[in-house]
Amino acid sequence: MRSTVLVAAAAVALSVGIAGFSLAQTAARPSSVQATILPGQWEYDYKIGMIPVSSETKCLKPADAEQFSRGICTKRYRCEYTTNVVKDGKIQLKGTWTDKKDRVSPVTANGTYSPEAFKMDIHIKTISGMNLAGSMDAKRVSAECPPEEKKPEETAAK
Repeated sequence: MRSTVLVAAAAVALSVGIAGFSLAQTAARPSSVQATILPGQWEYDYKIGMIPVSSETKCLKPADAEQFSRGICTKRYRCEYTTNVVKDGKIQLKGTWTDKKDRVSPVTANGTYSPEAFKMDIHIKTISGMNLAGSMDAKRVSAECPPEEKKPEETAAK
């Protein structure tokens, strides 16, 4: 039961992927970061091992696309990388993800990218010592994002 919960937690961490980036949670880099991927509507597919765990589409704004070069991170973690190489179409990350309870998990990610697609293989050791491997494949499906839907309270206020 416990390992099922850990696998599910890792799947959620992987599935948030690029879409859950937070600038405040990754190490600062100079503002001269070179553009790597393009903004627009992106489609993501996630796997743990060979098992598909989720698919989603997300709108990446220009700031989200710029964040790509700083390394993967989710809102649930503080991410620090001792190795952070995102250039010339290759991705290499090595560091730690620390949760809100200050529990640390080592993580590595390797992959490739182009302006309209990327693939990363991610390896993480959970706080209980379980090694998990997953992958994230993403492709840009449109240069434009669909219009954002208004929330019911916004519509009612007008």
